[in-house]
Amino acid sequence: MVERVVLFDGCDADFQKLLNESIDKRDDTVEFLTLIRKYNYRVRSNDYATNDYSLEDKPDADNGIVRAADFGSVVDHVISNFAAIVTQSYNVRNLFIQNAPKRVRASLESAFPEAIEARATTYREIDKPSVKSIYEAMEEGILGQLDCKREIALSLYRLSVMSGDRPVVLMFYGPSGVGKTESAKCFSEALGGKMTRVQISMMQTTEAYEYLFGAEHSKGSFARDLLGRESNVVLLDEFDKVSNSLYNAFYQLFDEGVFVDTNYEVHMPGGIFILTSNFGTEAEIRRELGAAMYSRIGACIAFDDLPVEAKREIASRHFREVYESLDQNDKDDIDSSDIETWFQDNAEKYDNMRIMKTKIDRAVFGRLTDKLLAESGESESAMA
Repeated sequence: MVERVVLFDGCDADFQKLLNESIDKRDDTVEFLTLIRKYNYRVRSNDYATNDYSLEDKPDADNGIVRAADFGSVVDHVISNFAAIVTQSYNVRNLFIQNAPKRVRASLESAFPEAIEARATTYREIDKPSVKSIYEAMEEGILGQLDCKREIALSLYRLSVMSGDRPVVLMFYGPSGVGKTESAKCFSEALGGKMTRVQISMMQTTEAYEYLFGAEHSKGSFARDLLGRESNVVLLDEFDKVSNSLYNAFYQLFDEGVFVDTNYEVHMPGGIFILTSNFGTEAEIRRELGAAMYSRIGACIAFDDLPVEAKREIASRHFREVYESLDQNDKDDIDSSDIETWFQDNAEKYDNMRIMKTKIDRAVFGRLTDKLLAESGESESAMA
């Protein structure tokens, strides 16, 4: 008989930490796929009326583990009848289940109403110390954008004091490759954990609709990504390219921190949503997004083109990063080139820092590839 059902909402690392703290290494523990294989064997054996007496007695297990990814590997019937299926082949004493779909929760709550225990990842909230740590992280990681970084700190301070459990929604706008995404990463790192990054603009309309509103439980979804997040920072990249018809998926999330789709229900009090775009002005944001979406944005923060010195520093940093990944022979060859100097002298020509970094990569590895191929040709000529 099941004595304890722990329904855990959160990231893989925290779920594994919970398992390590709750399960003794000497316990008899079975993973979900083992339970399902045993169940399937029972079903097939019954269908063929086999005399497999080993199926008459169910083995005991101290613990059963169901991970978030396991739900994508089973048919719909298993989801709807979850409680009965996971206990049909084993006598499991404790069940640990990560990011369960709504129907799985309903099945377990109906079967074991007194055994349910809710656990979840704890996310750091925005407060004065975190505002300071985020600003310091941006100071170290983001070159230029001095006014922008102060405006972000100001917005976070104000919203942390006045918004309560409501999510913080910020719109970063301006040209590509000037630090918008990198600033979002600084947020997440300062608050602990990898941010969740979503590019809905890359999806076709039908694909984006199913991702946001839910389809078959076996498919990836926005709600599933939110449940498995490591930090409370979610980046919605290129939000200016998202179809207006999908905006209603975000209204309750931005208002209340609640997101519900076909399969999951997610609660994100104090979540931080960063929307990036290439809009040029706040007036353009208001016009293009419409009043309903614009009114849910706590602050629109402009990112400007970087000054020349910042571009040169970015070029130097990226060149050194590439350089340090090379072996000594390749370093010697690059030392004899003028690649770093050229990009230092021409950094001001680039408006997009991602493009400049790609050009540096191509310059370095293009030179090394040409050398490698030339050496190969010389070897073939010598052999001939």
